[in-house]
Amino acid sequence: MSLALATRSWLLRLYPTVWRERYGEEFAVLLEECSLTPFTVFDVVIGALDARIEPHDTTGRILRMLQQTRRSAITVFCAWIAFVLAGLAFNQMIEDDVRRLNGAHPDIAAAYYVLMGGAVVALLAVLVGGLPVAYAALRRALTDRRRDIPLLLAVPPVALAVWLVSTWFIANVIAPSAKSVSDSTRGIAFVSWVGLFILAAIASTAAVSVAVARAEVSPSVFRFALGPATVATLAMVVMTGAVIAWGLIVHSEVPAYLSSNTTPFKTSVSAHLIGQIAVMLVGTLIAASALIRGYRAPGGASGAATPAMGVI
Repeated sequence: MSLALATRSWLLRLYPTVWRERYGEEFAVLLEECSLTPFTVFDVVIGALDARIEPHDTTGRILRMLQQTRRSAITVFCAWIAFVLAGLAFNQMIEDDVRRLNGAHPDIAAAYYVLMGGAVVALLAVLVGGLPVAYAALRRALTDRRRDIPLLLAVPPVALAVWLVSTWFIANVIAPSAKSVSDSTRGIAFVSWVGLFILAAIASTAAVSVAVARAEVSPSVFRFALGPATVATLAMVVMTGAVIAWGLIVHSEVPAYLSSNTTPFKTSVSAHLIGQIAVMLVGTLIAASALIRGYRAPGGASGAATPAMGVI
């Protein structure tokens, strides 16, 4: 018996007997199709532990973790959210100077408009790929009378509402009295506003990711989502290139602007720009890596059927 075969046999024996009696053959076939990477072994072990902790739910939950297309879709979504935060920080940093820079420097304007166009394409791609997943998860949750998934999917609109209320308060209560308060108070208000937005984004991303991971959604929905996820990732590549080009053009034509301290934190534009580009690069690389794993998974690129494993 080869080492790989012995490992697969051992992984299968980690599951409860009742689970193996119902799904053992299909699961063995899936293991043969999957490469035994450390991530796969980790997923299998966690799934076995989960099946033993909650033996009443033996519907093949591990398959949901082994569905690489599902994990790829979630990863691209999380990477895109991080990318969006960096993009919003970039736009917030230059918003007071955009009209002046774009009007005087066509090259800077071209890079900026490429960035804005990429943002629109990426958003549309995420909506095209993500809304069917959310709809399928919600519909199945309502059919099964599960409360956890609808509650998790409700986190983003609630978080957005809280952030909008805080924005209104800052704009209508704090801003009118800005001249009568100290710089430190205005700085605290701005940091609180930004921090609340970041917390809302993190909470929303985590809630949606957990809801999708728990939901019993057909693998075909996630295979469909690979296409829009690819478009979103390509848009992220273009946007990252546009921000880098913007920085290089500004450095060439308006070098003094990069060294200016126009940000609310009184640090140079160049320091913030480097941090934003770093986040964009990391987010893009994570999304691209997740896509590659998704397309290499069984049925990922070709749309071939994956063992159904019960309700999945």
